[in-house]
Amino acid sequence: MGKQDHSIMHLLPDELQRALRAQGTEVRFPEGQVIFWEGQPSHSVLVIEEGHVKVTQRASDGAEVILAIRGPGEVMGDEGVLMEEPRSATVTTITDVVGVDIAADDLLRFVEEQRLWPEMYKATVRRRRQSDQQVLLARLGVRNRLARWLLELANEIGEQTDDGWVLAVSMSQQDLASRIGASRDAVAIELRKLREQKLVTTGRRQITLHDLEALRRFTL
Repeated sequence: MGKQDHSIMHLLPDELQRALRAQGTEVRFPEGQVIFWEGQPSHSVLVIEEGHVKVTQRASDGAEVILAIRGPGEVMGDEGVLMEEPRSATVTTITDVVGVDIAADDLLRFVEEQRLWPEMYKATVRRRRQSDQQVLLARLGVRNRLARWLLELANEIGEQTDDGWVLAVSMSQQDLASRIGASRDAVAIELRKLREQKLVTTGRRQITLHDLEALRRFTL
């Protein structure tokens, strides 16, 4: 399954990708650590080399809403740096993460020197379109939204095994519920139905999808 291209890194040739990484220093974060907080100053960006993070915002009622899952090759925090604005979302690791931390001034200088503003704009537009699509999907039923999200997770972070596509991340039922805009109880009910149909298996820090085609039928 192909990964979706949301990041500036996917738009750059290998030589420029290496040059961009050379602007920063390697950093490591354990699972469950907040890297960026929503509202804090945008002093740097993170290029993810290994692992995955979740991107969240606080809704008006205080609930945490998951906007996206991001992984290797993604640049986190670039919009805030480029627009000279505070962080628009919180970024938290859902696995151990290895990345490259690049200071805001170094990124801006690199973008200017390499004339990368058009590429940065394209990456931003693609992410905005993804967010707009999620708003439209919020009108669908819980099972439909859950199936779509599980398939998206398989595309972003899934590893194919003999048993199916394994999502080896620490995501709770509440995480799934907040991502698709449903209650935890509603998600628990739908997950139980999917388990009964032997389409998924859930365990500690792991979800296995056994039949992607069957899940896709729920999204039609």
